[in-house]
Amino acid sequence: MDNATNSCLLSRQCDDQVGLHAYACVVNRIYGYLILVLGCFGIPTNIVNIAILTHKSMRSPVNNILTGIAISDLITMVIIVPYGVHFYITNGLDITENKYTYEWSLFLEIYAMVTITTQTVSIWLGVCLSFFRYIYIKTMGCGRYNIDTKTSCILVIFIFLIIIAVFTPVYNSASIKSMSCVDEVRNTTVSYYRIAPLMSSDFLTHAYSMWIYVIIGKWIPCFLITLFGGCLLHSLQENTRRTIHLHGSHATSRLQQHRRTTTMLLIIILMYIVASLPQSILLIIAFADKTFFENEYALLGDSIDILSMINNSINFVLYCAMSRQFRDLLRQCVCQYFALPQQDAKSYNTASHLLSQNNLHSKVFAMNEIKKQDSPLLDRLSKPMEKGF
Repeated sequence: MDNATNSCLLSRQCDDQVGLHAYACVVNRIYGYLILVLGCFGIPTNIVNIAILTHKSMRSPVNNILTGIAISDLITMVIIVPYGVHFYITNGLDITENKYTYEWSLFLEIYAMVTITTQTVSIWLGVCLSFFRYIYIKTMGCGRYNIDTKTSCILVIFIFLIIIAVFTPVYNSASIKSMSCVDEVRNTTVSYYRIAPLMSSDFLTHAYSMWIYVIIGKWIPCFLITLFGGCLLHSLQENTRRTIHLHGSHATSRLQQHRRTTTMLLIIILMYIVASLPQSILLIIAFADKTFFENEYALLGDSIDILSMINNSINFVLYCAMSRQFRDLLRQCVCQYFALPQQDAKSYNTASHLLSQNNLHSKVFAMNEIKKQDSPLLDRLSKPMEKGF
């Protein structure tokens, strides 16, 4: 057992603090509740994302990658909620035997390994998303590097497996140690269990594991996602100018769906950068200065986790705000769940099919399908289409 005589009453460290320490204490007090709120929102919305994106009318290479992101985000949310409730809401900041039992410390170790894996999988899927969308926009969907639906599914599975394989040394380096601290109020020594600090005596093993996480999980994907995101934005602008030059201003309506989809993906890419780039910079400083890791970086850990949680839960809002097809299919599923009249569900289904088409001929075909059902949507949709002809 570690014979250290550190104080168990960590909450006293928040008395009369200023600067970064005072900020960390404020965040620590609200961290558990923020995690609970974000989890209660993020878990059901990511389930909805998976259900909608895997619907037969929504299957596409991009949506398959987005589904993989939703799965990794869901796993992160599911495991982080009990972590926040137990270690922050129920037990507070002070160290107690009930807070750090062996079982909860083992859970903490599993939580750390799972979240490292899922967050790395998520950002690498974001890299794939930005790359293939860039290729699609650059080649107008005719390039040989564009992937099909089946290949995108294989890619998502491959990313999960390769990240798990690469992080195996990180999993093996984690260990639980028996420690002790002094409760000055009760004048007793408290024995508890914690994960061994990363910067422990076995420095080479932990440094190797940390470098794998930093390079594979942060630096390289942050660089690539920024690069492809910038290229994607440039290609979209060039493509729009070229199309308008060749076909006139009336052709902009054909690019509207592509612009909306690409803008949504660019926002997702930007969220990855905001959530991951600051941590990457801080980790670089931490490797250069051990005291920075133990003092400043540790105080910012909760804030970094909150940014990641927001990134994990915001995609549903983006889909609803920027994808009419997603909204219509979601509305259709809600109608079916609450057993609304079948005619309404059929109308929404046909409208969803209509919105998924990318050319005028497919839109006319979808309108004919609506007409067969004598849908009231026909009156609203037929006039703009007649003008298009």
